[in-house]
Amino acid sequence: MNRRIVLIAIALLLTILMGCETYTARSAKESLQTPNPVAEGELVTKYSLVVAEAQAKAEVEEAELLAEQERQAEAEERQRYEAMQESIASLQTEKSTLEKKLQESEEALAEEQNNTQSLKESLEERNLLLDNKDLTLSQEAEEYQTTIATLQSEIEALHKEIEENEQDYEMLSYQAGELENILSEQQSINNELQTILHEAELKHTAETESLKAAQEQRLQELQNTIDSLKTDNELLTAQLEEKTQSLEERLRLEQQRIDEAKRIEEERLEKQREKAEELRKAEEAEMARLAALEAEYQQIPPLEQLTLPRMYTTDEATSLSADNDPLNVLMLPLDDIRWSDPAMKNLVATSISDIKAPVIMVTGHMQNVIDLVRQLRRNAVLVEGGAIITSYRVISTTNHGIRVQFSNTKTIRLSIANLPEYKVFDAFTSGNDWKTLQKQVTSERTKMLERILAEGTVTEPTIIGASLFEPSYQDWNTFSPVLYRQIDYIWPLSNFLEESSFYDVYRATHFSADTDAGNTLVTENLKERIDYVYSRKVLPLQSSMLTIGGESIPDAQNIARYGISATFLIP
Repeated sequence: MNRRIVLIAIALLLTILMGCETYTARSAKESLQTPNPVAEGELVTKYSLVVAEAQAKAEVEEAELLAEQERQAEAEERQRYEAMQESIASLQTEKSTLEKKLQESEEALAEEQNNTQSLKESLEERNLLLDNKDLTLSQEAEEYQTTIATLQSEIEALHKEIEENEQDYEMLSYQAGELENILSEQQSINNELQTILHEAELKHTAETESLKAAQEQRLQELQNTIDSLKTDNELLTAQLEEKTQSLEERLRLEQQRIDEAKRIEEERLEKQREKAEELRKAEEAEMARLAALEAEYQQIPPLEQLTLPRMYTTDEATSLSADNDPLNVLMLPLDDIRWSDPAMKNLVATSISDIKAPVIMVTGHMQNVIDLVRQLRRNAVLVEGGAIITSYRVISTTNHGIRVQFSNTKTIRLSIANLPEYKVFDAFTSGNDWKTLQKQVTSERTKMLERILAEGTVTEPTIIGASLFEPSYQDWNTFSPVLYRQIDYIWPLSNFLEESSFYDVYRATHFSADTDAGNTLVTENLKERIDYVYSRKVLPLQSSMLTIGGESIPDAQNIARYGISATFLIP
């Protein structure tokens, strides 16, 4: 039903469009009115004829332009009409096709009752599309009518403008005649004035020529004098300016050179003064440092004059720990032979420079110990067998140790036990009777340990840094992974210290000798713990092996030494 209404509306629209009269250039030309001829008695001049001719020519050109525009508009309208006819034909074809499809769909609907609903929805969608297309064509037809109405309005406006131009032309023609009359009268007046002026000019010319000749002669003389003076003045001025500028430029450049040289000299002198001051300060600092070092060095006499114990003080401030603070201790066993390499002390000091330990126990050759103490530049006490370096305040000293103030309420005893012995190891490695030799030397070595322990009391917290030069009995047993240790042998010194209530700190803080050997002496034939940290009345928390700079690199005898780092809790 909707399609039929749309088709009827399209047919009516086409009938109306075909029945409308097309507005062409011919009808526009017929509607133009020519101007009325010039009324009788009206003044006709050459100017008015020229103006009229030009106006007529402009009107013809304007009419031709309008005709051309109208032809173009007619062509565009014809093209639009043909496009619309083609669109209508296409729609009619599509309509026929759709009607045919609709008929086929109706036949199929009769045959297939089960698919009725889906086919109906498809047809409704297509009908909606056709309705939309019909609506679009209706809108285009309305736009076409609007365009035609707009063109008609523009043509009416052009007619109105032509009428206004004709009225303006008539007014201009009248005004041109009036102007020609006024110009004629003005011309006659000008001719009379020209005659009078000519006579006056002739008389005035005769009078002024004589005066002018005399004045010109006088002016020429004055001008020559002025030109001569002006030339001389310009020449002198130029010379003066040139000399002045040259002199000023030279003075300016000379002053700049002098200022620059003065500035450079001042900068050089200032730099020299700054450099001299820096050198002086550096020399003073170096002299002060050397004097301080010399003063420190003078605290320790030559080795042959050294008496022990010996205090060594520096500018290091003493410190106190809190009661519950842990205590870090380093044990550094140095070579028992004097260092031949002066750089060894630097290597050892550098290897422990990042470890914050308020107590460092050092054993080895006394000159090596002294060199390291001086290199570290920390407060220390030289004792028999080595040195104890500490930042705590030293309360008292003995031959082998010191007592220090750990905290406001606690003190600690720190001792060194350095008992070098090489005969037993030599006999062991050479396959001789080392056990008999061990029994022979043990008595004196045990007595030395007794004297060291006797310097303190049984009740005070004590830490001993010991280089015993013999293994611990705990490392030797039949279950050891090292073949030569697989015997049950009681090494006497470690046994003696444990019977004296001392803990072997490394062994107490590690699982077993099988998994944590902790060797401090490594040679071609031996790997043993011969350096220890023992504690009594002090709780060991942890310990680890420590690389000691060049000491841990095998030397000419293929011997390497390692230290111990331990942490304690002071009860």
